[in-house]
Amino acid sequence: MGRYRDTMKEVEQKATGPAPIWRGIGCLLIVLIPILSYAAAEVTMPFFLNRGLVPKELLFTPQAPDWLYLMPVLLQAFRFLLGRYAIMATLLLTVIYILFIGGILTVFYAFMYQIATPSRYGPMDAPPPRIKVKKYKR
Repeated sequence: MGRYRDTMKEVEQKATGPAPIWRGIGCLLIVLIPILSYAAAEVTMPFFLNRGLVPKELLFTPQAPDWLYLMPVLLQAFRFLLGRYAIMATLLLTVIYILFIGGILTVFYAFMYQIATPSRYGPMDAPPPRIKVKKYKR
């Protein structure tokens, strides 16, 4: 209850974090990027296989371990998920696409963030000082 209360402006508190919509977009991207990357790997894998660009070490079908035959449900799941030819090459290509797509989206996000954010200085800030300093000579 100061004497100059009438002339003081109340400063609004700035938000401490990003807008809540960015959390939803980030969650959506965490799910969509691996799905899109796997789809891209499935589409482009025949191209790499036909040209012989895939190492021979990655061209195999994984075999189920012996103990998995005791659990038929897990055996069926294993055969469904990993029972394809060159699945390891496809998964490796998927990881490469995840890194590539994630990098592109990171650069795009940084560009959009730079455009959308307000300037560093507000209306109440003083401009940065323009001081020319001379070299000290002895």
